[in-house]
Amino acid sequence: MEPVVNERERRHAQYLETHGVPLPESWYNHNAFLTLFFSAGSIAIPEAERMVVRTVEEVAAKQKLPHLEKEIENIIHEESAHARVHDAFNKYLKTTGLPVEQHLQASRRITALASSKIFSLKTRLAICATIEHFTATGARHILDTGMFEGKEVDERMDRVWTWHALEELDHRSTVFDIYVAMGGGYVRRICSALVGTMFFLYGHHVCFISFLRHEELLWNRKAWASGLPLLLGKGGIYREMFKDWLKLFRPGFHPTDIQVANRLQKQLHHYHIESELIKYFTSAV
Repeated sequence: MEPVVNERERRHAQYLETHGVPLPESWYNHNAFLTLFFSAGSIAIPEAERMVVRTVEEVAAKQKLPHLEKEIENIIHEESAHARVHDAFNKYLKTTGLPVEQHLQASRRITALASSKIFSLKTRLAICATIEHFTATGARHILDTGMFEGKEVDERMDRVWTWHALEELDHRSTVFDIYVAMGGGYVRRICSALVGTMFFLYGHHVCFISFLRHEELLWNRKAWASGLPLLLGKGGIYREMFKDWLKLFRPGFHPTDIQVANRLQKQLHHYHIESELIKYFTSAV
C-alpha cells in the first residue's frame, strides 16, 4: 500500500492548492453534518496540544527521564506541529462564517483551567494522558476504517487528518509513560480520566451543536440521519471510542494494549510535512 506522503496524494493536493481550487463547503462525502463534526473537532486541538506540550516541558525541566528523552522530544515536535496546522485550518474556518472565535476562546478557558496550579503536575499529566487517549483512539478508528480515503473526501483534508492520526499513534504512550515514571498511580489516573473526559466532550460537542445551529441543521432530520450512522452505527466512531474509553479504567492498562489494524497500511516515515499542509489553508484565506 502507498504511504500517506506518497507522490500521488501529494501532487493531487498540491494541484488543488496551487490552482486555487477552494475547499468544498461539505468536503466530507458531500455531507454537511459530518463536515461540521470534523470541523468542530479541530477547534479545540491547538490549545489542547499546547497544553500537552507545556505539561511535558514542565516535567522535563524538573526531572531527568533519560529513557524517555527521545519520546519527549518527539511529542513536543509533533504536538506543536498539530497546533500549527489546526490553527491554520481554524483561521480558514472563520472565513466560512462559522462562529469560530467564541469556541476558540472557550477552548482557551478550558485548557487554562486544566493547566492551572489547582491541579498538581501529576494530575495534569494524567488529564493530558486522557486527552491523548481520546485522540489516539480516534486516530486508530480513522486508520482502521480508512474513513478519509476516497474521491468523496477532499484530498487536502484526507492528508491533514491522516497525518495527524499517524502522529497521534506514534506518541500515544508518551504522556502515559511519563506519568508512570513520575510515580503516578491508579486512583489519580482514573479520577483524572473523568475530568479529562468532561473537558474533551464539552469542548467538542458545544462547538458542534453551535455549528449545526448556525447552518440551520440542528433540527434537520435528514442531516442527522445522514451523519448518525458513522457516529453511532455498527462500528461507528462513538461506539468504538466508548469501548476504548472503558479500557482506561482497567488496572494495568497501557495505551499499546489497544491494537491498531491500520487497514490501508498508511505510513508516515517521520516526514515533517506540517508546513506543506498549512499552505492548504493559508492559500484559501
